[in-house]
Amino acid sequence: METNNEHFQESKTEIKPKKSKTGLIILLVILGFILIGAGGYFFLDYKHRMATIENEKEYSQERLDAINGIFSVAEYDNIPENYREHIYNFLEYNNYLDGTYFLTKIADRAKSVYAFGDFTDDDNDEDDLAVLFENNDYTSSMLVIFNHKGEGLYIKNFENELPTINAFKVGAKIYENEAKLTPASCGGLMIKTDYRKEALVYNKKTKKFNSHYQYTEDDIKSMNEPEEYYDEGYEDGPVDDTPEEASIINSINQDSH
Repeated sequence: METNNEHFQESKTEIKPKKSKTGLIILLVILGFILIGAGGYFFLDYKHRMATIENEKEYSQERLDAINGIFSVAEYDNIPENYREHIYNFLEYNNYLDGTYFLTKIADRAKSVYAFGDFTDDDNDEDDLAVLFENNDYTSSMLVIFNHKGEGLYIKNFENELPTINAFKVGAKIYENEAKLTPASCGGLMIKTDYRKEALVYNKKTKKFNSHYQYTEDDIKSMNEPEEYYDEGYEDGPVDDTPEEASIINSINQDSH
């Protein structure tokens, strides 16, 4: 026959699993909330990141469209994307995107308003870029030289002139400091206007760009011709060396006779 003590021990043994099961349920509920919270956080974070990426794409596309809008003719297709960004950044920084300065939209002229070259002899493999921006008066322009990082190296304004440019390499024969063709000391830029041609060359000693007038054949021919003096064609006649006072006296004497 079972005693009261044995019955009590049995009851105690039967209750224990109930407590363990309740604790497990509570733990599962807590874990569920944690998972739901974590899932919600990651979902919201994912949506935020996707929205950011989408906004960045839209901004990048808008910027890309704005950059490409500057290069309106096919002759600019040879300008790499990073140099295009340098040009856009220059115009944007100086508030020229309103059309104060722009790249010519004339296809025939466009090929002569930019040039690549090693304009400072900086011993790297990256080219510098020279660009002629046209003013909105359509008669003036501005020359800007960038390095491969987009940093400005040189700026010159041309009032009432729309020149064209092309690059030359170190050693090219140019007129530099004298009316004699000599090898260029550095790669440079040939600038042509309606009235003259100049070579823009960087001088490593003075650390600046110098312009050198390029003589024409007529200039050289004129310098080599002997000087001629203009003769007005007057014939030499006898010279009266009589002083003015003596002439007056002689006139008075003749009247007195």
